[in-house]
Amino acid sequence: MDTDYTLRLLIIEETRNDAEALANVLRNAGQASRLTYAESLEDVCAALDAQTPDLILCATGLEGASLTAIAELLQKRQINVSLIAIGESGDEASIIDAMRQGASDLCSYDMPEHLQLVVKRELSQAKTSQSADNYEARFHESEKRARMLMESSRDAIAYVHEGMHIFANSSYLEMFGFDNLDEIEGTPIMDMVAPDDHTEFKDFLRNYSKNGEQKGKLETHGLLPDGKTFKANMEFTAASIDGEPCTQIIIRSQAAASAELEQKLKYLSKQDILTGLFNRQYFMEELELAATDALSGSPPAAMLYLLIDNFKDIKDNLGIGIADMVINDIAGLLRDHTGEHDIAARFGDHSFTILRHDCDPESIQALGEELRQAIENHIADVEGQSITTTCSIGMSVVTESSPSAQEVISRADLACEVARSSGGNKVHLHNPVVDEKIGKERDQQMHTLIKSALEDNQFQLLYQPIVSLQGDESENYEVLLRMLNDEGEYILPTQFLPLAEQTGQITEIDRWVIRNAIRNLAEHRTSGANARFFIKVAAATLLDEGLVQFINDCMKESRLPGDALTFEIAEKHAGQQLKHAKAFVKALQQLHCRTALEHFGAGPNSFQLLKHLPVDFLKIDGSFIHNLASDTDNQAMVKSILDTAKSMNKQCIAEYVQDAHSLAVLWQSGIHFIQGNFLQEPSEALDYDFSSEIA
Repeated sequence: MDTDYTLRLLIIEETRNDAEALANVLRNAGQASRLTYAESLEDVCAALDAQTPDLILCATGLEGASLTAIAELLQKRQINVSLIAIGESGDEASIIDAMRQGASDLCSYDMPEHLQLVVKRELSQAKTSQSADNYEARFHESEKRARMLMESSRDAIAYVHEGMHIFANSSYLEMFGFDNLDEIEGTPIMDMVAPDDHTEFKDFLRNYSKNGEQKGKLETHGLLPDGKTFKANMEFTAASIDGEPCTQIIIRSQAAASAELEQKLKYLSKQDILTGLFNRQYFMEELELAATDALSGSPPAAMLYLLIDNFKDIKDNLGIGIADMVINDIAGLLRDHTGEHDIAARFGDHSFTILRHDCDPESIQALGEELRQAIENHIADVEGQSITTTCSIGMSVVTESSPSAQEVISRADLACEVARSSGGNKVHLHNPVVDEKIGKERDQQMHTLIKSALEDNQFQLLYQPIVSLQGDESENYEVLLRMLNDEGEYILPTQFLPLAEQTGQITEIDRWVIRNAIRNLAEHRTSGANARFFIKVAAATLLDEGLVQFINDCMKESRLPGDALTFEIAEKHAGQQLKHAKAFVKALQQLHCRTALEHFGAGPNSFQLLKHLPVDFLKIDGSFIHNLASDTDNQAMVKSILDTAKSMNKQCIAEYVQDAHSLAVLWQSGIHFIQGNFLQEPSEALDYDFSSEIA
């Protein structure tokens, strides 16, 4: 049984007591469950309208809800949920009869262990089926996105099967003088190559096909419609389209100088400005690749997470400038003790990470101990002062059993916490048994801290401007949250919100944010400002039936008009709680509040959601804004989103804008609003000058 998951259980029985008895059979096996009781077909319909259950248990022989009727109802509504029959007898004939009526299995009342095992099996199968459906949906969506990206790419791209064109994008068609895809389908690729190069081209294709290579490059001459030729750098890659194997051919459209400039921009986008090490974003990309490689059977990699022990004392007592010099010194030590194939990055304010490929636990521990000693022995001479420091280091191995890159980071972070809580200046390799206990203790401490923050008002609101690129000088701020620890330091949302979601405290936190944000905005507007706030709402908060009334009460109390507020829902959460999200958006419209979909474009059915959610703003996911100036795929995706949003009369916001190069691309794209640290980092003050020019 999954003890960390609360099972949504619909039980159809004669009495509630009988239903509770069945639910208790599962609870006794360690399966937490939330029971919905039904005794008639009408009750079942109402329960399915409210929420789709994870599992349905149905007693046989009920007059108001036969097993056949329930199975037909599920089929009619296309609800793929296991239906388990519960009967007086569990003999072979009864089981066959129940399964013919549509049940997955039949369990008898007097065999509770059998019910527990059947439920465990059905939940496991449902989880596997759901994963398969998700992967299939992602695959189809990836194909769709790939097609969109190819269509909007500046590079000429074609797909060829047995020497014949089967697909080409607009750039390719335009390059060779075709008006549409129908004209080129079935045309030999040889027709696009200068006659003098035919022999060389045939030899290349013959060897490429014979050797079964996945990639290949050829410098040749293309043949234009007017008979002129041009230098063509062709890249060949094995691919598939609509399930059929083929070869993808890309003809690069950029000149060498542009390519060189793009490479420089791409390199700069990987760097941390202060230290010259790689930045957090690039490290995570490389860690994702390492996790994927491990699943494919590649040798395991390992990562190291390093935290400076006394950084706060250095910064508070000596100042940020000297603290930055210490950071630079440690970055230098990391460079000295890592190889050219290692990925060393500045991960946070005073934390660093290293990824080493083909590395076993002993090797990464040896590297950790080597770095610990080097930092402990290092003396930083800054402005006549000698500064020493120590570090805590946690390590985690990336193997085929690693669930994800984020989980690898979490394990290394937890191992680092074990080292730090043991007095610091230590190294520790992730140990599931030891670290799980530490993790539970840390979660309990965080839970207590969240509870105290709610009771003692120990949260802090920060604000980040959302600025128009279309000449609109209206003041828009996103409301961000921080929690204060006992020393008055900020605790980031990534450190406490996931736990708050698990414990159910997230709804209380959201209400705290909404209430205080509305009060602060109303007070700010009394000075004559016409500011508007964007406020995030968590997935669990969408289930809060009293939320809209709470918002209305807060606005009335502060005399704040509804159009001063925009509520943001993450696209992923909106898809998971579509019915509740739809009701929430509709209710907010009646209050004249506006709504936004956050992280838009990251899901498999982004625009499909808009058929159900008439939101006002789309906040384009930050992954598409990262490296925007040098990443043509991201540029194409942003363009695609903007074009479709324009046709639907939606305004778009680019989040996580971090550099001037990305800003320039966004300016040219015609996007409505931007937000990110390049404009201003989150601040306690509402003092951004929205009248200043950005370009």
